[in-house]
Amino acid sequence: MPSDERKGIALDAIRSRIELFHSAVATASDQVRGLLSGSGNTADDQSVALGHFAEGKVNVDRFASFAPKAARINDEAEAPIRAAQEVLTSLLAEGDELFVLQLEEGRGLGRQVGMRFAKIGRAFAAARVIELAKRGAYKEDKHAATLERFPFAQWNSSERALAPALVIELTGADLKPAAIIPLLDAKIKFVFNLDGDAPAAALSRVVSPSVFVQQETGDAPLEAFAGFDGMAVAALLPANAASFVHDPAAGETSFERFVSVAFPKEVKKRAIGGLSPTQQAEDYALLESLSVAPVATGDAASDPAGKLSAWLLSQTNLSA
Repeated sequence: MPSDERKGIALDAIRSRIELFHSAVATASDQVRGLLSGSGNTADDQSVALGHFAEGKVNVDRFASFAPKAARINDEAEAPIRAAQEVLTSLLAEGDELFVLQLEEGRGLGRQVGMRFAKIGRAFAAARVIELAKRGAYKEDKHAATLERFPFAQWNSSERALAPALVIELTGADLKPAAIIPLLDAKIKFVFNLDGDAPAAALSRVVSPSVFVQQETGDAPLEAFAGFDGMAVAALLPANAASFVHDPAAGETSFERFVSVAFPKEVKKRAIGGLSPTQQAEDYALLESLSVAPVATGDAASDPAGKLSAWLLSQTNLSA
């Protein structure tokens, strides 16, 4: 698996998303402890909330909606609220490791990311269960299972906006970034931390108008990726790959959004996992076509009117 140094670079790049999520969950757990303290049934009811994760963090309103309004909850609500509290506490206890996925070889990138999101989503399910229990609307046969697994497809827009990012550690054979495209929404971010060989244009098929994409070689920092406020994908790849930054804020046309691009001097023809040299060449050609400004050719190159026409076309957004 990749080095600890590169793992640190990847985690630093998603640190703000992790802290936002931890802050929200810590705030929620703190408030639930206060809600349960009226029952006085366990020593933990009287303890302070959640240690260092809650210190110095902002209060996140999305999880503040179930602040205690009464000194005591009713007997029917207590059990599901305690179960939800246990989920919040257990997720916080995992720290950074909750957001690092070491991909099991051959089991499929999309499937494993989906499973990790379903685990992270238990925090959102816990918030829902608490609110349902307080209102007397909790149904064990319908809602209890969500505390065990709450998949991405069931997250609402507010939950997706609060979602943390993932560092995915994997080999080149399992690097099929298109598998995470259905999970790109709101401000969700992914960092691929690769071990071994990789396709030169691995992230070319992730590029789209609203997605920030940064592909770097070696131990290059991911500062631009970290600073982008929106959907983003990054990869740390070996030296024989291309390096580029695609910034949605940099322009309307595709090539304008590539604020930097450097192609490798040589691309070896070899299969990587199930990706043939022909497939890799297509990805490489796609990256070139997206990132390189169009150049006038033929008669248009020598004729002033043709040059003007070519320039006007290059400046025109034809997406509409």
